[in-house]
Amino acid sequence: MAAVPVAQVGVVAVVAPAVAVADRVVAVVAPAVAEVALAVDVADRVPRVVAAADRAVLADAGGLVRPAADNGRVVALSLAERCAVHSGIWVSGTEMARVEHRRQEAGARKMRAPDGCMIRLSFADLKHEVQLIDCGSLQNALSTVMPNWGIEVKADEAPIGSSVTVIQGKRKSAFDFQSWWGESSLTDLGIAGATCGAVADATQAYLDARPGTFGLHCGAVRIGEYLLAFTRTYRAGKSTLVTRLAVEPGCALFCDDILPIAADRMAMVLGVQPRLRLPLPSGVSPAFRDHVARNLSVRDHRYAFISDPQQAAFGTWGRLAAMIILCRQDGARARFHELETSEAAAYLIRQNIADPGDPEAHYDRIDSLVQGLTCLTLVYSDLEDAVALVRDTFDAMTNPQLPDPLGPAIPLIDPDEAAEPADMTKVFAQAGDVVTRRIGSDLFLWQMQERNFFSLNPVGGAVWALIEDPQSGTSLVSTLHDAFPNTPAKQIEHDIAKLLGQMQARGLVI
Repeated sequence: MAAVPVAQVGVVAVVAPAVAVADRVVAVVAPAVAEVALAVDVADRVPRVVAAADRAVLADAGGLVRPAADNGRVVALSLAERCAVHSGIWVSGTEMARVEHRRQEAGARKMRAPDGCMIRLSFADLKHEVQLIDCGSLQNALSTVMPNWGIEVKADEAPIGSSVTVIQGKRKSAFDFQSWWGESSLTDLGIAGATCGAVADATQAYLDARPGTFGLHCGAVRIGEYLLAFTRTYRAGKSTLVTRLAVEPGCALFCDDILPIAADRMAMVLGVQPRLRLPLPSGVSPAFRDHVARNLSVRDHRYAFISDPQQAAFGTWGRLAAMIILCRQDGARARFHELETSEAAAYLIRQNIADPGDPEAHYDRIDSLVQGLTCLTLVYSDLEDAVALVRDTFDAMTNPQLPDPLGPAIPLIDPDEAAEPADMTKVFAQAGDVVTRRIGSDLFLWQMQERNFFSLNPVGGAVWALIEDPQSGTSLVSTLHDAFPNTPAKQIEHDIAKLLGQMQARGLVI
């Protein structure tokens, strides 16, 4: 059997429904079989696939098997699924949904207090509730940061099917936060951090209610007729750049975090105030520093939201014209380079936080979206140089005034790829400030304070689940090799060391 590659942080595996994920070809199930469940004999670890329709046991075909997405085939289990079986945590898809719902409800109940201590906040046209326990000041903070979201105090409990965020005040300036989508709570957040968490959950609820809508993790600004989205995996300066661009005459800020994009590249403003890390970088201009100081709204010791007078209002629409990948390089002059549409599509996949839904339809939407975009890479070092270049290029009534010729496409090295492999003798555990969020079939690791999302495909998700209980890298390799005995242990060790090295570089593991 061919070596099974372990997925990397920030990479979402794409598998066509009709293609087997391993090279063991497995039996074909009659279309009449509506439901398939996996039964594992723990004593001898002999897996069997049982058809619920007639309880007939299908041929093992030499390996673990499961129903494929087209309901007409059975394919070999992925590495993540084999680990789940080996660890005794496999459940059917139906039961998984029930477990997930119960887990979310339990998480939301962790910090609940008697009704007399609680304020329930609802949002107009959104099945979502924020419960504030001993922290009424957050009501004003949310109304300030999310104007026009129709935030109101309500007396009744949230309707069935609503998502619930719980925030509890601990002392004057510290809060505990429990996301509906998170498996664990975050503690000792400042008021800006807790507000950011509530904004993120409300945004997720908004996207969940609109299947087929992208939730692009980016900063976006409209210059004249051109709506530009700036993105990169993390710490590329997008929030600072778009907030600074929005100061320019004729510019409007659409977002600094999440941009919902519907059909035909139409994007909508959520109207959430931009948030900047404090203190501001030393290289920002005095004029911009003064602008930020004059427009501070909700802030704590680490972050501040900015009341931007040129921010577009909630519900404003614009057609996305360009996708720009940021590439900061020390000492580099600001310049544009070509960006292949395939690279742009990869970033759309990687930076989307919404449920992608059906894979085939999802990738069709991505292909359609990128074909109509101007795709560029912006290399820069100095913020003001970058602002001047972007403004001069897109502040035109006709076509963008791009240099001719553009700089050639440059390799965009993902910071994760540059990470050193982990020392496999070390013990690894999940970092305490990371919240897991399952969106569709993908698992996201969310560092709320940094406002960074990291997507894991099922293999990376399996590794993450295994280190909930601290263990060494060699122990992980042993577990995975037991699940995949035909995959060389050295290959598994190489891939796991690379994955854990990337997680270490991002601060996801300790």
